[in-house]
Amino acid sequence: MCRSRLLPAVVLCSVLLAPLAGCGAAAPPAPPGADPAAGPAAVQNCGVDVPVQRPDRVVAMFHNAVEAVLALGAGDRLVGAAYLDNRLLPDLAKDFHPERKQPVYWPEEYPSREEVLRIAPQLVVAGFTGAFSREGLGTRAELRSAGMQTYLFSQYCPTSDGADQSSLAANDVSFDSVERDLTDLGRLLGTEDRAAELTGRMRATLDDVRTRLGDVTARPRVAMVNAPSGSGELRVFGTGDVATTIIDAAGGQQAFPQLDGRQRKISVEGLVAARPDVIVVPACCGADKGPEAADPLVAKLKATPALAQVPAVRNGKIFTTTFAAVSPGIRNADAVATLARRLHPDRFATG
Repeated sequence: MCRSRLLPAVVLCSVLLAPLAGCGAAAPPAPPGADPAAGPAAVQNCGVDVPVQRPDRVVAMFHNAVEAVLALGAGDRLVGAAYLDNRLLPDLAKDFHPERKQPVYWPEEYPSREEVLRIAPQLVVAGFTGAFSREGLGTRAELRSAGMQTYLFSQYCPTSDGADQSSLAANDVSFDSVERDLTDLGRLLGTEDRAAELTGRMRATLDDVRTRLGDVTARPRVAMVNAPSGSGELRVFGTGDVATTIIDAAGGQQAFPQLDGRQRKISVEGLVAARPDVIVVPACCGADKGPEAADPLVAKLKATPALAQVPAVRNGKIFTTTFAAVSPGIRNADAVATLARRLHPDRFATG
């Protein structure tokens, strides 16, 4: 599968402290009966004002958006979903029944706008930019004119409405932005308490890791590598992406600091030159895929003669994870804890 979210991001920085102008349509009027004392009547997202009106029908595009909607307690309102990268977390899978079309599930290609219109969602949530481009469902302004509100995970705000992932804005890729997205989605879904509980647990996990790592100064060089779509091409998760945020928080350092973007092509020679101490391989893509789906690439890396003296290969420090864990979303804190245990096992000897 080749999805637009896998295109390399040309421009990715690390700060989004103010709304982006010009990304979407003008702000909608306040919902009828809105209480001014209850706070803003809209959530601003990538420069688009999204009315706070509890939707009864929701579509989620990409794994991180699907899991966020389920984790926030709106599984009974999820009428459509697309692109699961991995198996859903067990406590969320019980609310996902595509075999009964609850929700309607599109596993490999973008549904057409007509297909989405047929199931009449009031809110479309996307975890990556491509959903709201012309090769996806259309621009956010177009979807709004068709009666659908939209929300995009803010690490993928484009420079303009409808731009794809090759044209991203200067976005905040910190865990704060993940927390803001989950909080905003909680408001939009009318599940603020669930959002507060979820983000609180994530914050506690990150705080525990930070405390355990304490004064760690030896930070292993980590390369997060995969080979999407069975192409055999190696790609690395570079800077300006939540994957690097995870590496940093786990007490590592990015082995490819010169590459920005989510998936940039690298050669075997480039991997040799980077000399990572640890290689992490995220598994993708499919609703039945777990970390073990990355085992073939791990075996290939181990069997490549040119990589034999790369520290990660020589010392057996190649680990698997899931694509879902290193996409902005509900799994990020646990991804940090898992990687930190691998990089600094002595700091987790107890507890």
